[in-house]
Amino acid sequence: MARHELLDNVTHKDLRVDRRFSPGHGYDHQLARVFPTELGVLQAEYPLFFARNADSGHHDLVALLGFEASENLYLGDAQWLARTLPLSVERQPFLIGFQERSEHGVPTSVPVVHVDLDHPAICTSGGEPVFLPHGGESPLLERVNAVLAAVHEGHQSSAEFSRLLTGLDLIESLNLEVEFDNGIRHSLQGLSTINEDRLRQLNRDSLAVLHEKGYLQHIYMMLASMPQLAVLIERKNRRLAEAGEA
Repeated sequence: MARHELLDNVTHKDLRVDRRFSPGHGYDHQLARVFPTELGVLQAEYPLFFARNADSGHHDLVALLGFEASENLYLGDAQWLARTLPLSVERQPFLIGFQERSEHGVPTSVPVVHVDLDHPAICTSGGEPVFLPHGGESPLLERVNAVLAAVHEGHQSSAEFSRLLTGLDLIESLNLEVEFDNGIRHSLQGLSTINEDRLRQLNRDSLAVLHEKGYLQHIYMMLASMPQLAVLIERKNRRLAEAGEA
């Protein structure tokens, strides 16, 4: 159960973060939300797909981390098993909240930093401090602020990316069935990808729009990530083999 609070250097002066990338420490998720600006670095580590957001109706960009609802095959013995962290993972246990403020007499909703006090990474000893002894921001919090700013911008760019690709009929649903070495079959549902045939058939004007907005590069990065699905399957096979030997 999440317990979100607005972060401040008085109430949370002793707050520390002990981030352990191990099962049971708050990172047990099958999917990680990702954003267009990340795709260039993430495509070499994760299979990238779309998943429909029931609240917004848009197709969110996601990295597939496992094959079960709470399975994350990138969790090791306290270490993340990839060179790059998705921003939505790195920002935890912090998140963006909104606060009403008056700017020039006009009520305005502005983004502010919240913290999930029930996240397993939160502690008061060990780990890294959130605030310096005299109340200043620690290097950890400075990095978190930068990550949250990128996440905030990423939500907006993702919505536009989804709208345009949906309008061009480039997003298609997938029904992926994978078979592991032990003979177990698993069906992955709810994911979508780029329809390459429709992409090739786009007219010059549509391609020009995608190129101008930088979306053509994003599309190619998603397609380039597909070999990582085989890598993830092999990682699952190793886990299954290790469990069988235990």
